[in-house]
Amino acid sequence: MTGPASLKHGLLEEASTIDGRASMRRNGKSFWFASLFLPRNVAADAAELYAFCRTMDDLADESDDPRAVSRLNAVRLDLERRTSDDPSVRTLLALARRYPLNLQVADHLIQAFVEDAKAKLQLADERELIRYCFGVAGTVGLMMSPILGADPTQAHPAAIDLGIAMQMTNIARDVHEDALNGRRYLPGSWVQNLAPSAIACDDPRSRQPVATAILRLLDLADCFYASAASGLRFIPSRSRPAIEVAATVYREIGVTLRLRGVPWWSARTVISPVRKAALAATVLAGASPLRRLPPASSTLALHEPLNGLPGIV
Repeated sequence: MTGPASLKHGLLEEASTIDGRASMRRNGKSFWFASLFLPRNVAADAAELYAFCRTMDDLADESDDPRAVSRLNAVRLDLERRTSDDPSVRTLLALARRYPLNLQVADHLIQAFVEDAKAKLQLADERELIRYCFGVAGTVGLMMSPILGADPTQAHPAAIDLGIAMQMTNIARDVHEDALNGRRYLPGSWVQNLAPSAIACDDPRSRQPVATAILRLLDLADCFYASAASGLRFIPSRSRPAIEVAATVYREIGVTLRLRGVPWWSARTVISPVRKAALAATVLAGASPLRRLPPASSTLALHEPLNGLPGIV
């Protein structure tokens, strides 16, 4: 969520020269690592979708540049028209011709980024949190599902829930960085409505309320991880290990945060390559920590805040 506007001014134009796999390796190391366990053709298409979503996310982060919102809205219009001069959008449209991607879901993803770019978000409550996580990540799970060859209906709830869980992990990891950028994704009702500025300045009085909220967030994320794990069986066996590796490695960020005592004001928590390899080995041995999570609440209960959104049934 950092970087001068000059670096992002040409993001959409740059997409024509950025290979999807290279973008994933540079910007999403955990996803890139997990993609090594995918069949080559599936990994290539998944990386193209990742690169598109990453480009939209980077534009949203550049909310101080008034061109960001106009560019995002231009993408929404291109998706509605099903045509574009922009190579990044053309890539998504090409994927949608080869797979049953729901472009209304893609539009909702970009709409969520527009809302965050127009007014740096300060979420009010748990319902807003879950809807936000669906908008920027559950939608990605829905679009990734057909690329993986997952069951077109039965896999959708788990795909949504894995996206939401991963986004909650992101939020837990990036609380301080987001606050420095004027954003607070922890619900205000969980943190005594602390302003981002109060979190960013590292006031000792904010440390415990924020740490408690992060732990609550990680508990909620585990509910979604558990639900996602229960739906892994709907992914073809050739792609299933990669998704379980991705989920296990990403969840480990939260596990590490807990073990470190939730020092959210210090350096970003990362998972070392050695630890990622060890976690991948547990997955391939059939002993992923995801399989030991308590059973999730019913999908209907988890998705109640999402009623009426695209892709939700």
